[in-house]
Formats: sequence, structure tokens, C-alpha cells
Amino acid sequence: MLRGVSRTALREHLESKGVPSMIYYPIPLHMQKAYTDPRYKHGDFPVTEDLCAHVISLPMHTELSQEDLAHITSSVLEFVNRSM
Repeated sequence: MLRGVSRTALREHLESKGVPSMIYYPIPLHMQKAYTDPRYKHGDFPVTEDLCAHVISLPMHTELSQEDLAHITSSVLEFVNRSM
């Protein structure tokens, strides 16, 4: 994870480059209604909460070509280099 880089802005940049991205786990499990437990509150699992706030998923599968990988990588690096 890169601190100081906006996940939303990165996703918008990737979308503009035709690179899909997803946020699969936006809410930590212990904060979801179905798993509510009075023993756990916000802050009890700081690593989980941090990951849910910052991680994005990029395309990763066996059908990606070297060109696809280069495009994804260069798109991410372009954004990061511009943001730092």
C-alpha cells in the first residue's frame, strides 16, 4: 500500500486507461451487520480496517498477455509517479 495515494483517484485513473479494478472488501467483517458482535468495535482490528480502506484488486488471471500486464503496470506507475 502506498500512503498518501487516493484509492478513489487511482481507480478513476485506471478506469480512464481501460484498466478494471475492484474493491472486494470495503467493510471489515466485524463491522458488517450480519456479523455484529458486542465484543468487537471499530478499532479492534486495525490491520483489517486499514486494508479494507486502502486495498484494490487489479486484473490477475492466466489470460493476461504481456502487453496487458505492461499496460496495467505502466498505468499504476504513471498515477503513483504523478501523485508523489
